[in-house]
Amino acid sequence: MRGYLPVLACVLMSFAGPVRAEEGDARPVGVKAAARGTVGTGGYLGRGASLQYGDAWKIKGSYSDYRYDGSTGTTRTAGLRASYQGENLAAGLSFSVTPRNDSYANRSFGADASWTFLLDDSDEPTGLEELELGAFWSQTRHSQIVPATPALPTARDVIINQNDLGVTASATAWDLTLSVDASRSLYDQDFNDLPAAARRRPRLAETASLVNGFPSRSGTVRLDYSRWLAFSPYASLTTTRYEIQPQPASAAASAGAAMKFGGFGLDLGYEVVRQKGSPDTKYFNFGASFKF
Repeated sequence: MRGYLPVLACVLMSFAGPVRAEEGDARPVGVKAAARGTVGTGGYLGRGASLQYGDAWKIKGSYSDYRYDGSTGTTRTAGLRASYQGENLAAGLSFSVTPRNDSYANRSFGADASWTFLLDDSDEPTGLEELELGAFWSQTRHSQIVPATPALPTARDVIINQNDLGVTASATAWDLTLSVDASRSLYDQDFNDLPAAARRRPRLAETASLVNGFPSRSGTVRLDYSRWLAFSPYASLTTTRYEIQPQPASAAASAGAAMKFGGFGLDLGYEVVRQKGSPDTKYFNFGASFKF
């Protein structure tokens, strides 16, 4: 991990520049710093931090890690995202790398874009205000060191390439935003031909992905309420089916709220992950951000 952090730091510093815009600019360019933590079942502890620079054009660097009872060391991930947010068009490119821990490593690259249709921008909207449609793609290269066995006396590195394709949609009316997304994961390997040690991916550092395994299909439904400027509650449900059978599907239900006080933001959440044949796992999320 140490080899990647200096590179990420240099990129962030190159964009950090002066926080305030030069004299004559319309307004200062924003910088947003955020931190997040997750605690949960099985001694799970996850941490994350990010630094974002820009308004319409943005660059964001992030770091996260996690561990749990029985894990071998701490799994760390560093990421970088460049994005554009216009009045209608939003688009971004993302890259992340997870250095090897417990024989596993990955690197990922992705792109996403969406278009917002503004239907009613009056001060007192009477119906559907906006509709947003989008799509995304990501490619993840999984690397798993499989130990030597009597049949294969030499350890080997099994590479699995995963491509995720998805669509998103959201509609806002009467201060309620309903969002849905669906994704399909495709692989370049037949899992029936792989050693058992290469078939179970370590848990990722997001609570909706805490179930081991390679996903096949996933979908999320989320509802946000934004009537109050300082307090915005939400609820969501994510279901995931897996590539390797007979692993049962999982469902993650979450609820929480985001709070804003000027440039300071706070968010709290609770999530329950359920999978047939296993006890429920529960997680508390908490985060804070500051924009200046």
